[in-house]
Amino acid sequence: MTELAPLPSSLEAVLAAHGRLVDWSKARPLAIEAAADAMAPATKAAIVADLKCYLRWCMLQRPIATAVPATPETLVLYLRWLSRSTDTRAAAKPATLARRLASIARVHRILGYGDTEALPTQAGMVRDTLKGIRRKVGTRQRQAAPLRYGQAMSSADIEPEGLTIESLLAACGDDLVGLRDAALCSMAYDAGLRVSELVAAKVEDLRLLADRSGRLEIRRSKTDQEGEGSVVWLSAETMRRLSLWLSASAIADGAVFRRINILTLKGADDGETILRHHVGSNGLTRQGVVSILRSRATKAIADGHAAIEPGQDPVAALSAHSFRVGLTQDLFAAGEDGAGIALALRWSSPTTALGYARELAAGSNAAARVIGRVRS
Repeated sequence: MTELAPLPSSLEAVLAAHGRLVDWSKARPLAIEAAADAMAPATKAAIVADLKCYLRWCMLQRPIATAVPATPETLVLYLRWLSRSTDTRAAAKPATLARRLASIARVHRILGYGDTEALPTQAGMVRDTLKGIRRKVGTRQRQAAPLRYGQAMSSADIEPEGLTIESLLAACGDDLVGLRDAALCSMAYDAGLRVSELVAAKVEDLRLLADRSGRLEIRRSKTDQEGEGSVVWLSAETMRRLSLWLSASAIADGAVFRRINILTLKGADDGETILRHHVGSNGLTRQGVVSILRSRATKAIADGHAAIEPGQDPVAALSAHSFRVGLTQDLFAAGEDGAGIALALRWSSPTTALGYARELAAGSNAAARVIGRVRS
């Protein structure tokens, strides 16, 4: 029997669609297939998006620029275009530019370039261009708005204002949707889950302990692409909320958090509106999690559970990463060190964890503690 060739990956499909911009002479099919298999889904999606942006730009050049292999001059012009672009898909933040450049370098290597010669992305003029853009616009990235629990974590801490986990939970009702959303917010905060970890959570990964707390097994994460797995702690309150949600939804296995379709029916006699909830079989998407978060935040403000100053729009600043940032800040406010926080939340380094607590650190560093006693 003839062995069928594997279907092309999204990366191959994008490259093939722009064949005249790409020199395939050094490419080896097995190398492309192996590279696609080795990438995490999020990494592959980012590289494909970056490649599309780069190829679109190359197509607009006159004469048309060769995308792979690129010349350093082509990359310099591309970076300059990105830094001035008003296209939201081509954001001009230095971190975004660096990522797009790294994606171009990765594609070059996949297609066989860089083994015996320097990559164009490593050229001095390309590095200097990126450095110049960083100097002009700064390198600090916008951070997701934190969702702290809602209480002071130590005597030196100040009770958080605005949107908090407590305010979101207060905005969740006792209906099926409310039970799901409360369980989701509670678990995402307790474990400082990345959105990929949250949507991948399965009933089989949960375990209830004798003290009513729980454990969640994370089979794979951003910093664990080999799938060694890790186990995280969940509070008794979170386990209670998970139990209410799973019992009401009759979910016994598979994805913990799922989409709920609501059907509106009219009664035959008195015209009364009847709501029917249908729980899907597939897990929520990343977009679904963000939609739930912002919906509950909007309701929390409307119901008076969160006081917001006029003119502010805190909902727009929220992302699925807000749970993780909020927990990091709460642990820091409680006096935990960066190494312990990084271990608990599976950060790649204490530096990363402390970066999310920069504002809190200003009020609890050595100067604040010592001089604060003298000048209070």
